[in-house]
Amino acid sequence: MQPALQVSPAESYIDEDVKIITSGCSANTEVTIQATTYDEAEKEFSSHATFLVNEEGVVDVASQKPIEGTYHDIDASGLFWSMKHTDSKIDDYYEKNNADKVSITLFLIVNGEKIDSVTITRHFYKSNIKKETIQFEEVIGTVFQPEAYGKYPAAIILSGSDGGMQEHAAALLASKGYVTFSLPYFGIGGVPKDLENIPLEYFQKATSWLRGHPYVNGEIHLIGYSRGAELALLLGATYDSYTSIIAGAPSAYITGGMKNGTFAPVTAWTYKDQPLPRIEFKYRISTMFSMFKNWLAKKPISFLSIWTNTLHNKEGNTKARISVENIKVPIMFIAGGDDQLWPSECFVKIMEEKLKGESNQHRYLYYEKAGHFLAFPYSFVNLPANVYMIVGGGMTMTFGGTKTANAEAARDSWEKILAFLHENSSH
Repeated sequence: MQPALQVSPAESYIDEDVKIITSGCSANTEVTIQATTYDEAEKEFSSHATFLVNEEGVVDVASQKPIEGTYHDIDASGLFWSMKHTDSKIDDYYEKNNADKVSITLFLIVNGEKIDSVTITRHFYKSNIKKETIQFEEVIGTVFQPEAYGKYPAAIILSGSDGGMQEHAAALLASKGYVTFSLPYFGIGGVPKDLENIPLEYFQKATSWLRGHPYVNGEIHLIGYSRGAELALLLGATYDSYTSIIAGAPSAYITGGMKNGTFAPVTAWTYKDQPLPRIEFKYRISTMFSMFKNWLAKKPISFLSIWTNTLHNKEGNTKARISVENIKVPIMFIAGGDDQLWPSECFVKIMEEKLKGESNQHRYLYYEKAGHFLAFPYSFVNLPANVYMIVGGGMTMTFGGTKTANAEAARDSWEKILAFLHENSSH
């Protein structure tokens, strides 16, 4: 019997499990399964796992522990989240923002030879979901909605400091029965180039438009990540317009703007044509020297130490604190204990203290070993988990956690996000 690789289903949603089995191999021999895919920037990502064939001549990835590979415990999706950038010694960020399907090829390798291969397709949405580009006045974005007419809860999805849109996230959530609006606010054509002087009124206008959508039942959930989570909390504290808020890796403070992809001493947000106060960064020469030294040595750089100094300025930070106690709807906070971009766990605990006694409707998800990229809409089950990012000048940034911890947090939090939205929606 010829060794063969079986992967089913051949087409599935990105968050669905697939069954990976080998057959026709001799018992007690070692076989390797390799997975390969490409991101939007055409970077190749690959993983592998070696297994010992059981007495029936079968390897079942969902129930067997690899004896060697890019992941180490029994995990049906291990070959997907453990994929690394093949051209980087450390690893690199898996770039994905559009809603196009993802193709993954799996190879069966026996005695160093590729014996069989299967290509599967992972979807964020299918033909039962309609995609529409939106543009009115200064508001632009992409809306995904079920084809079948009805009244659905809606969600606005906000990107982080990379700007642009998270269309793949909006598409996947629409597939769960929501009308979703991937709403950009800087970083692409049609909106400002930099995160500077962005009026909160822009988002209120988009919210009002979405509430009047013929397929929307009037409920608007707000989902943001990183800078988008900061924004989501700020909008919730300013407007009584939302049904619930999900804030992934958020800040408890209003942070300064960004120019050319880096933090800058400029205003990020305005309200009624007035700049909103921002937290003032405090830099130590020793901190900057250490970061520069790591850059020269080609070691991953963390931004966390900058915040240690900045947060000591308690008096100056008070004005910039987001008044989460003014938010009257359920909030889900998600944070990693090893976040190396900013101390999101510390920020969430600050906000949890402010909300103590306010309501038992809020949810706090802490993942102690995870980093900054640990949850939807920036992390997905069955896509490569992100820890590092190679940026300009060959510098590598670390965002914390490990691929294992970040993948586990992504899976667990996705289930809880869906449950939270369901609990706070009329279906």
